[in-house]
Amino acid sequence: MDRIIKAVIFDGQARASVLDTTDAVNRLIAIHRLSPLSAAALGRTITAGAYISANLKGKGDRFNMIVDGGGPLGKIVVAGESGGTVKGFVEHPAIELPPKNGKLDVGGAVGKEGFLTLIKDLGLKEPYVGRSPLVTGEIAEDFASYLLHSEGIASAVALGVLTDCNGCKAAGGVIVEALPSADENTLVMLEDIVRNFTSVSALLSEKSAEEIMDFYFGHLHCEVLDTEPIRLFCNCAEKVEGIVAGLGRQEAESIIKEQGKIEINCDYCRSQYVYTEKDLDRIFADD
Repeated sequence: MDRIIKAVIFDGQARASVLDTTDAVNRLIAIHRLSPLSAAALGRTITAGAYISANLKGKGDRFNMIVDGGGPLGKIVVAGESGGTVKGFVEHPAIELPPKNGKLDVGGAVGKEGFLTLIKDLGLKEPYVGRSPLVTGEIAEDFASYLLHSEGIASAVALGVLTDCNGCKAAGGVIVEALPSADENTLVMLEDIVRNFTSVSALLSEKSAEEIMDFYFGHLHCEVLDTEPIRLFCNCAEKVEGIVAGLGRQEAESIIKEQGKIEINCDYCRSQYVYTEKDLDRIFADD
């Protein structure tokens, strides 16, 4: 089961989270027919998105994250709501590049001539919009840079996806954030700790999220606060008829007259919805 384990460490000077997103990445591979390279890029981003989702406070709070580095992969888009619900897609899911230093060249696929943009709808008059330049295109460093420069949070981020011939063997991450009470010594120790997670996906293939939390953080005055599920879910079915209704009956009828139908495709889950003249009678029944 995909999940996030949250804890505070160093007597409340920092918080640590361990995430397992293996099931979500395997579903994304099946839905979007992702190449190993695009699975690595989207999987890392969906893990960062799951972290954002799990830390939204209000019921119904939502976010959209866009990573656009100008590389051949195109944009990565991840969205979700509070409570660990996420979804995502990449523009070019079949992209492949030669390996770099024996590893998937995620940075080359994503590019770094662009930005990570995060939009949070927290139920206020205006959404919060944060944006920071990409650093490497490898996602983890870019997300840490975003947290620092857009939200003022010093953090260390490790994200990873391990694939084999059967799909995703392990995916997830470790994210450590310094709290306002953290001193300089704590910040140095946090940086040292995260050096243990240079291949966090390989570690997740050998140990559970609980074992990782206990082994690496248990001796650091650690208090585990919660374990929450992470779920890949798309709610397009609840919204798509509203899109048709938003066209207005006259425009909807015009499209059907020209094309024979109204077809709406969801980028997140690849669902297809087809509406005909008969469906319009139902959608606009109250007009």
